[in-house]
Amino acid sequence: MTEKLEQYKERLNLLQEKGGLPPDSEELLIEMLAELTELNRSNKALRRVILKTGQGSSMSTRLRDALYE
Repeated sequence: MTEKLEQYKERLNLLQEKGGLPPDSEELLIEMLAELTELNRSNKALRRVILKTGQGSSMSTRLRDALYE
C-alpha cells in the first residue's frame, strides 16, 4: 500500500505542477490523500497489535497442551 500512496502523491504533484486542477478539486484530493495516509498508518498499527495478540494466545495454547500431556 505504501507504493500506491507514493504513486498517488506523485500523480497529485504532477497535476499541481501542470495546473490542471480547479482549486476545490486540488484541496479535496490533498485532504483525501492525507486521510488515506492516516488510515494506512492506523491499519499497520492495528495489524501489529493483532499479530502480538495472536502470538500471545498461541503461547498459552502450547502451555495448555503441554499441561494436558
